Amino acid sequence: MSDAVVALPPEQVLARLLPLLERLYRDTADYRARCDEAQCWYDRGYADGMRAALGALGHGAALAARPLPEVEPLAPTERVTPWGRAHAHGVEVGGRETRDVLGGA
Repeated sequence: MSDAVVALPPEQVLARLLPLLERLYRDTADYRARCDEAQCWYDRGYADGMRAALGALGHGAALAARPLPEVEPLAPTERVTPWGRAHAHGVEVGGRETRDVLGGA
């Protein structure tokens, strides 16, 4: 058996990422009311990071075709809270992992 990794074509990866992005936004729609749930804020940040990376990698049309909410920047007072830091970490990881799976820089 070969140890080679079989990579999916970018369009198939994108076809899997977009429903994940929609689900993350749907599952975190009320994240601002859930300050006691850092995981929810991380997940929302992950979705925001995915979205930014997809846009930067040239998939803006695919994003525009989806019913996604507006990205809501964090207020300076939110950024220093545990949930704000969880969101920032999610943005970082979501963006990095999206670029990784799509082969972008």
